Amino acid sequence: MGFLIPLFILGFPVAEAMVISRVAGEIGGWNTFLLLIFSGMFGAYLAKIQGHIVLERIQMCIREGRVPSHEMMDGLLVFLAGVLFVFPGFISDVFGLLLLFPLTRWLIRSLFLTGVKGDQQRRSQRQSLRPEQSAVSSSFPRGNVEDAEIVE
Repeated sequence: MGFLIPLFILGFPVAEAMVISRVAGEIGGWNTFLLLIFSGMFGAYLAKIQGHIVLERIQMCIREGRVPSHEMMDGLLVFLAGVLFVFPGFISDVFGLLLLFPLTRWLIRSLFLTGVKGDQQRRSQRQSLRPEQSAVSSSFPRGNVEDAEIVE
């Protein structure tokens, strides 16, 4: 798992450059440049609109007294979509668009939360197998427990 992050950091810009050069070969350099500028501006505009919608949903949840957990996750995904649109490239724009559409954002949020829940369950199962090493039990001294009274 540790090798995936450097691979992604190095591989993503290379893949973006390859796609940009391929598109530039098909439609020309200036057209590709203008398309990248337009897609970045259009994506930022869409992210702004979706951000306002998510903000209104968060405010509605707060007014109703509910915790806006899903709405906060949506806000994070819309922010990530905006960041992806800032990067020049077509691959990042496609991922940004996927994060902006409510249906695909719901799907991505559900997959992420399912993964987090599964990770929490695996951790709790490992802790239950080794209770002597848990944080709570290690902070208390071992030995006999005696009953005592406090006298003021």
